Amino acid sequence: MRAEDKNRVESAKVSIQRFHHGPLGKVLQRFLHERGDRDDFDLVALEQLWHRAAEHDPAIGLHLFSLFTPQDWHVLACLGFYAANPQQSLDCWVRYQSLASSMDSIRSVKADGMTGVSIRVHAAAGLERYLVEHYMNMAVTQMRAAAQIALTPVRVCLRHRKPDYHEAYRPVLGECVEFAAAENQLWFSDADMQHAHPGANRAMFELVCCELDRRLAQQQQFGGTAGQVAALVRRGLLDGVQVSLEEVAPALHLSTRTLRRRLQDQGLNFRQLLDLVRAELDQYLALQGLTRAQIADRLGYDDTAAYLHARKRWQPQVSSLAADTSA
Repeated sequence: MRAEDKNRVESAKVSIQRFHHGPLGKVLQRFLHERGDRDDFDLVALEQLWHRAAEHDPAIGLHLFSLFTPQDWHVLACLGFYAANPQQSLDCWVRYQSLASSMDSIRSVKADGMTGVSIRVHAAAGLERYLVEHYMNMAVTQMRAAAQIALTPVRVCLRHRKPDYHEAYRPVLGECVEFAAAENQLWFSDADMQHAHPGANRAMFELVCCELDRRLAQQQQFGGTAGQVAALVRRGLLDGVQVSLEEVAPALHLSTRTLRRRLQDQGLNFRQLLDLVRAELDQYLALQGLTRAQIADRLGYDDTAAYLHARKRWQPQVSSLAADTSA
């Protein structure tokens, strides 16, 4: 069995690095290469990559999305074009954001005559600033393109202090930008949120949402002890660490024997749970734009062939899960 499923077992106590991946990292690397910076950034942590880009453009967080090609856009940004209006597009961002990034939490906010989102990036302050700027520019750019109007936020709140490049915010996010705020918030007028999208397509919108709902159900499938174990396994794999049952048990203040028994009570063993988490992350990482070789490495396989062989084993479990969820 080990020959078929080549896992690299590493210590779960290594320092956590948030490595870049998907379109965001690729565009940052492309930006640097175009400016003569030819270092290999494949193993550079995301925050370091942003800082390197900021040496060329201090406002890179506000400008990076303008360098995205249509092929770099995430499926959530594309989904917004099929939505009926900007409000529906914004609602999809809130609902499906966990499929786009494991680092963010986004919630809807309402006030008198305004609606918007509150964005929190669970990362160091420097990285949070870059990503919040990037997300806000991405949201405004997508909403303007889908609505085909000069849609501008009526209010923008940012947790970080006013930077030296503060004038760069005006053409991107409008005039009403507040710094050192309690939360990162992006606000629009209720009237703008109801503007009909010229390219709205209900059939395509529902089709894509159906697939994203299925993937969301896979991500949220576990409860009880299995859910706690799945969360630790998922976090480890995303951080490039392959964890074992023996490493997970102490983190839950359980003996290995007790943890094994509790999983059995939920109809699972650790190997099955690991497969289900890998199947979920396989789709999640594909949505980020990773290649098969990159996904294989992130999921703990020594080579692409072993990863592709393992995927065949996952499929019956994923299909069974989908049937249970729809029921």
